[in-house]
Amino acid sequence: MKIVICAVPYSPNLGDGVIYENIKQLLLERLPGAEVSALDIAGRDDYVKAGISKKSLVNKVPKLLRPYAVCTYFSLQYFLRWRSKWIAQLADADLIVVGGGQLLLDVHLNFPVKLFLLSKAVKAAGKSGKVAVFGVGVSKSMSSAGTGLIKRTWENLAPIQASTRDVASAQNLKLILAQPLEVKVTPDPGIYSQQTFAPFLPPRTAGNVLGICISSPLELNQAGVEKQDYSERIGKYFQELAQQATTLGYRVHLFTNGSPEDEAFKDALAAELDPEIVNLPRPGVPSQLVANIGQCDCIIAHRLHANIVAYALDIPSIGLNWDSKVQSFFELTGRGRFFMQAPVPDVTRTFKLLYQALQVDGTGEKVRLTQQLTTEIAALLERSGLAGKAFAPESEPDQAGRAAAAAA
Repeated sequence: MKIVICAVPYSPNLGDGVIYENIKQLLLERLPGAEVSALDIAGRDDYVKAGISKKSLVNKVPKLLRPYAVCTYFSLQYFLRWRSKWIAQLADADLIVVGGGQLLLDVHLNFPVKLFLLSKAVKAAGKSGKVAVFGVGVSKSMSSAGTGLIKRTWENLAPIQASTRDVASAQNLKLILAQPLEVKVTPDPGIYSQQTFAPFLPPRTAGNVLGICISSPLELNQAGVEKQDYSERIGKYFQELAQQATTLGYRVHLFTNGSPEDEAFKDALAAELDPEIVNLPRPGVPSQLVANIGQCDCIIAHRLHANIVAYALDIPSIGLNWDSKVQSFFELTGRGRFFMQAPVPDVTRTFKLLYQALQVDGTGEKVRLTQQLTTEIAALLERSGLAGKAFAPESEPDQAGRAAAAAA
């Protein structure tokens, strides 16, 4: 029995890999012995060392031409490299899961084009109607061209079930498709990280470690809504945050979710800070990202999945503002007061909130959300007709190979 998870699991931003590994774990717990594989709609085949991102290259194209450049590039890649490989992978799938992550996002038609090309492969493989859209994020803003592509994607996929990771995304999806649609709200699969990555978590010790997740201002200010000096101001915020934390007795770890832009910005900031502030190397696989966060007693982060993993590991976090999806997660978990609205927060206010967050026990709400997540997975399998089916267990070489790949 075969299940294919389609998203961007091998993105340099390892938050996407965290999502994939969690969905895979949730499925395998209910269907031991099933074959669960990844199909990366950006054409990647594995977790690889991050180099120059295509996003940086696209940004060099004149703004009005970027959607055309994106469409041309990915269409060529699909017809020349991906189509036959994707159809072969999907041909014997019993279930295709599209999710999770912010997949319905329109930045120069990037994801609408990728999802449409995936839907073409699904239809060509004869798998329309064997698809579930699971726990996706959906942006409110979508171009007319992007909307058209998503509507055609939906027709090709003919999903048996659809869920989004928050209420706003469910509403946005209904608006985009402009049709009667039952959309469930499923907590982000990242909240299952404690179970999924248990073998990779370091022993918890009281070390007063503050993890600061560094994000590139180019990523945080994609729409150019902040002032031109935003890069300088957010950089100073991170540096002052780290310096004051050491004064307050924290041991500071700087880390990223893996994006090359974030890594470059982190290294530039760290070069001007005291050597006692630890600059962690880039994590190469999701388990390393989770382990980096697992070393911390608290974290401060813009990145959604840094906050989600921290929540999963019962590590207090402060969320920083750059995208509504971060605020949505904090509200979903009943921790909205620990999300900072200011584009460049006040350092003193940040530490006051952090102190308050350290006093709060949020495990009760996490239990409820985890139960909701596992219930939705069970419902998905029931709807697909796979629930309760038995599968032959993997052979010992297969099990050893999968364990080695997870530890790589």
